[in-house]
Amino acid sequence: MRDIAKKSGISIGSLYDYIRNKEDILQLLTSEFLAYLRDEVVKVLEGDEDAVRQLEGTLETMLRVVDRFQEYTLFTYRDSKYLKKQDLISLIEQDSFFIQTLTRIIEKGAEEGVFRTQQPEIVGNLLTILTHTWALKRYNLKKYSLYMFEKVLIQFVLNGLLKEKS
Repeated sequence: MRDIAKKSGISIGSLYDYIRNKEDILQLLTSEFLAYLRDEVVKVLEGDEDAVRQLEGTLETMLRVVDRFQEYTLFTYRDSKYLKKQDLISLIEQDSFFIQTLTRIIEKGAEEGVFRTQQPEIVGNLLTILTHTWALKRYNLKKYSLYMFEKVLIQFVLNGLLKEKS
């Protein structure tokens, strides 16, 4: 706590007004990361009704934020088990936003006849995890750029979802 207070320029007493223990730090970090990611995804979706562009933009945004905050992504997966039950429930609710957003985009594309899938919610979950792969498997992916990973992922997803044109 002393190191955090010193680096942030806040007195240790003031810091204890906000943070009581390690679990509070974990909760603050994961909540801030997910809130920023949510805000960035919302910006991408504003004003564009095309399901394919929405999906591409959402995946690109999620990947870029995960890249920028790789340590937060790893931290969320690795250390969320230490969160208090109510904070873990909050984390799950925040994560659900991304799954629901991707699911709605896929459902919309299916309704419009652009995407093919029987299980959009499963696909939404898979896509959320796939965007986190950049941080979770970075040791295996270090020879690739984010741009290359992004293009391969989006092409992989679209190849599986897009209906063939008749």
